[in-house]
Amino acid sequence: MQANPKQQEAINKIDWPLLILAWAWSWKTATLTMRVENMINSWINPASILMVTFTNKAALEMKQRVAKKLWTEIPRTLFNSRNFPTIWTFHSIWIFFLKTMLNPKNSLYEEISEFLWLRKDFVIYDEQDKLSVLKSIIKTELNLDEKEYPARQIAFYISNAKNALISAKAYEKEIDNSLKQVVWEVYTKYEKKLQQNNALDFDDILIKTLNLLKIPKVLEYYQEKYKYIMIDEYQDTNASQYEIVKLLASKYRNLAVVWDDSQSIYSWRWANLQNILNFKKDYPEAEVIKLEQNYRSTKNVIAWANAVIKNNNTWIKKELFTKNETWEKITLIEALDDRLEAKIIAGIIKEKWNFKDNLILYRTNSQSRVLEEALLKENIPYKVIWGLKFYDRKEIKDLIAYLKVIFNNNDIVSLKRIINTPTRKIWAKTIEILDNYSNNFWISYFDIIENIDDVEELKPMAKNSLLNFYKLIKDFIKYSKENDVADLLKYIVKKTDYLEFLTQWLSEEEKNAKKENIDELINVASEYNWMENSLSTFLEEIALITDMDKKDDEQKDYVTLMTIHTSKWLEQNRVFVCGLEDWLFPSFRSIGDNNALEEERRLMYVAMTRAKKELYLSRAKERFNFWDYVRNPASRFLEEIPKELLQEYEIWNLYKNDNLFWNSFKLQEYSISNNAKIVRKVANNDVSQFARWDKVSHPKFWNWIITSLSWEIADIAFSWVWIKKMNIKIAPVRKI
Repeated sequence: MQANPKQQEAINKIDWPLLILAWAWSWKTATLTMRVENMINSWINPASILMVTFTNKAALEMKQRVAKKLWTEIPRTLFNSRNFPTIWTFHSIWIFFLKTMLNPKNSLYEEISEFLWLRKDFVIYDEQDKLSVLKSIIKTELNLDEKEYPARQIAFYISNAKNALISAKAYEKEIDNSLKQVVWEVYTKYEKKLQQNNALDFDDILIKTLNLLKIPKVLEYYQEKYKYIMIDEYQDTNASQYEIVKLLASKYRNLAVVWDDSQSIYSWRWANLQNILNFKKDYPEAEVIKLEQNYRSTKNVIAWANAVIKNNNTWIKKELFTKNETWEKITLIEALDDRLEAKIIAGIIKEKWNFKDNLILYRTNSQSRVLEEALLKENIPYKVIWGLKFYDRKEIKDLIAYLKVIFNNNDIVSLKRIINTPTRKIWAKTIEILDNYSNNFWISYFDIIENIDDVEELKPMAKNSLLNFYKLIKDFIKYSKENDVADLLKYIVKKTDYLEFLTQWLSEEEKNAKKENIDELINVASEYNWMENSLSTFLEEIALITDMDKKDDEQKDYVTLMTIHTSKWLEQNRVFVCGLEDWLFPSFRSIGDNNALEEERRLMYVAMTRAKKELYLSRAKERFNFWDYVRNPASRFLEEIPKELLQEYEIWNLYKNDNLFWNSFKLQEYSISNNAKIVRKVANNDVSQFARWDKVSHPKFWNWIITSLSWEIADIAFSWVWIKKMNIKIAPVRKI
């Protein structure tokens, strides 16, 4: 590509801090890559360059360009990239830091290991592993009701604390209610469990790295190693990521960051917009360069995006522009209900263009169901990104658990998963006894089994089953030292008769699907064959795979459906953004909260700028939700679109082609009139007559109590302590 003047300015600026303000599809990643090429041309040592991004896909694109420049191959891992810039994701690089410094050959090993309470063979817990540990603590150790204290809610509080750099010990000061008291107790025990299991969750990867860099000799080592640092998608960094980068860049201050405030949509992942203010404070001498030219979208899409995003108060002033063609106006679909909305979209997709040119976006995962039904009825192939993720499937989780136990015998979470998989007659009572010994004496399951004769509570049959399992794992450990990870997986499947156990009650089709998944895992593992420490590297890299890394680069001919949050790094010729109604998009949680509403508007900006050519916005005047039909007003974002950029979709266009659409649609449900009003009767209650704690009756659900009321939306508690959300303006409820 040929750099434009602003991009060239950023490319040429090598020394001292640089803030690149870039917007949707402005070639910001390419600009960073060309900046690396310019550094190499200027005789800067490639190994002294650190470039960090958020997805493996973006990192791979950068590495491919740099490898071409250096006339070399892309290094397979960070451990063999000596003469190549370090271009990887945040978590990959920080794990590399940890494993490098936790090498027993390192003179600082003992000091670092004791300081971090960590050994080199640590494992990484995903969200399911984390929840498994928390559930055990809540139920078994604290004897609490899981329904009253859900593990997922506790996990959110703990993750929130970690991302705010609040330790378990310091969290005690945060206690101001009974829930936080429980969170503190769980948090404290959870940290001890991680230490005992030699494991990290994703938040810990950042925190441990930050603590590592607080050791003066370690910080000095990495400051000298990486004198030039670049961070992509800087607006998505959280507090710990900001502090890590700040420490690394504090000596030479050759830090360049790319900031796109219009696409800051991850506050729920603790991304902090305050970091831009911190950057300006910490680097007052930083030069600021704006990249405002969009290379993907049409002029109409860009004009709409500018019109909407300028309504945000915390928006950095800019004017995104493009030299692309104008194309058609944005099309607005206003359907009678959500089923018709989905059917119209399916009809448009079937009418023209390849299926793969279409991307359907929505605010919440629950919206996909009615869209999928419409696509199925029209025989349109589609793929939801992501339904059940590959690495979340039972067979994959089981086999990876075997690998984790082989790599780290202290990983009790993985060990519990496989200790009776396939069935070995190691029952719940046996696990309970092992847990008691492990918790009371702070020793691993393997230590207990090695001294099994001393465990008087266990019966001879249970002891024998445990010893057989122990011998099996020891055999796997021995095999792993002499064979690559792919061969190890084959050996595990064969030795345990895992496939027979997994598929014994399944149909032939389901059996084949399971076998294909296992074969695919072995296929992925084979890429690590002949690599030093293949098991360790394989476990590390699959733990860091993101949703976007798993999207097919060469997409087959199918329509893609996904949430807007997942779509950030995508583009497509035609994009549909569905469910543009207040309370849905923007979400009901953001109404009344200006900061949350502004993030919803940025989310809308991201959705619109995924479109390269055609853009469709749709809403339903009535939507089936929470067992009721609700009517929400049109999204306020639609009101922010200049009317001259919009064209309304004529619903009855599809009526002309009977075979295409209306044969599968029950016209008797609607009265066809000029106003296209729905026949179904709905209530028209006076919302002002209802208040919190009012008793109401419902013809289907009997008597209820309103526990909260926000505009038309009420939370109503059924007499069986069941909360249901209703739009009381149209719901068939009355005061009693």
